Order: sequence, then structure tokens, then C-alpha cells
Amino acid sequence: MAASMPVWTRFYPAGRTVVREGDIGDSMFVIVEGRVAVMRQPDAGSGTTVRELSTGDFFGELALVTDCRRTASVVAVERTVLLEFSRAGLEEAGARHGIQEAVVRMTCQERLLADAFRDTPLLAELSPELKLELGSAFVPCAVEQGELLLTRGKPGTALYVLLRGRCAVFHTHNDGHTTPYPDLEEGAVFGEVSLLRGRPASATVKAATPCTLLRVERDVFRKFFLGEPALRRALVRLGLERMTRTLQVMVRSPYSMCSD
Repeated sequence: MAASMPVWTRFYPAGRTVVREGDIGDSMFVIVEGRVAVMRQPDAGSGTTVRELSTGDFFGELALVTDCRRTASVVAVERTVLLEFSRAGLEEAGARHGIQEAVVRMTCQERLLADAFRDTPLLAELSPELKLELGSAFVPCAVEQGELLLTRGKPGTALYVLLRGRCAVFHTHNDGHTTPYPDLEEGAVFGEVSLLRGRPASATVKAATPCTLLRVERDVFRKFFLGEPALRRALVRLGLERMTRTLQVMVRSPYSMCSD
């Protein structure tokens, strides 16, 4: 294939890693021949296989649809032939290879939601019907390390589900000292307290690593979430548990007597 074309043919022997979780990506892949394993590796080790893909399937689309980092590693299970598409390649040549951009976006959304519903306890308990209804409310987004998602004292603008990465949570006192709370790990839901109570956020949440999240805007949250009694109860319960933990941390803090 000509070097100027934004589509390339790649050959991978069994056991070779095609993409690695956490890396920045700017292309997606279509399997022409062979089979790959999609693996999650939250910690060092062999990882967990989430799914296997074979001829005709594609992967890596999240990097093109949302600019998020790779959310999983993909390893060739057997000798595998791939077509690699840049963003321009998908736009120019995707249809010729049977890959429609609308299908890519829909599949990306479905895979992210499957991750969220599998790994987030609050969402995993929902009925299949409710999961289907709420699917369009979640919008994938990526943030880099250090980006603020919630700021203490300011109204929250969204509900978040943390799919990949880790977020730091802390309370900043008027004298400048901070009280840290336990970090938010993958599968955490946050931002619900401010949205449910209509009050400013009680703590600051900052990305401790590059993060991939699902975001529900405030107006969408009110439309989809507050009208579902089971989901509202679950969110209220989560909010109460979080506020209880916050009070316990504040009581133990040496700065709990400082003026806020």
C-alpha cells in the first residue's frame, strides 16, 4: 500500500502486543485474518482477558472517537493480519473496507457502557431495560493528569463514572492546608452529591493520572436519573455513604478545628 495512504497492513505473530493499555493512540484496527485478545491490566501482571475478537471485528476506535488513551491492551492470539486506519484513513477509506464511521462510534459507546455496567457496582445492579434507556446519557471523555473535575465550593456540572485511571480527592481549608480523602479508583461514581442536593461540591476532585470517564451533564442527569426511583435511591445512598466518610476524615484531620 502506498506510503501516502492513511491505511496500513500490519502482520503480528502470536503473542505480540498490538496496543498497550494507557498509551496514547491515534489509529484503529480491523482484523483481516486471525484472532486477538482484549486484556485489562490495572496492575502489573498477566492481565485479564475481557473479550476475544476475530476476522471482521475492529478495535482501538476509542482513540479516534474521543482522543482517550488506550483503555485495554490487545494481543495477537495467533498469527494475525490487521488493517490500521488513521483518523483520515477512516474518513477516506473506511467505507471501502466495510467500516462505517457511524458504526464505529456506536460500537465505541457500547463497549464503554459495557465496561461501566460491568465494573461499577451501582450501575451493575440496574435492570437491562434501564441500562438500555440510560445508554445515551453517558458521554465518553478523557482528561490528563492534574485536570480538575470538581472544585470545592463551586456547583457540580456533571456526574462522572471513572473507567480508567485514578482521581485524588481533597478538602482545601481557608488557611491553605488540605485534607486528603481516599482516592477514587476505576468504577467509582462521583459528582452525585452536588447534583442531588443542588449545592456546591464539598471536595475537590483532580485527575491523579490520565483518566477516561463517562460524563452525564447536569440537565441530562435531571432528566434521566432523577426520574428513576431505583437509581435515585442508589445515588442518595452512595452520597450519604460518601458524606459519612468525609465527616470521619475531617474529624481525624489535625486541621478540623481550622476555620473553613
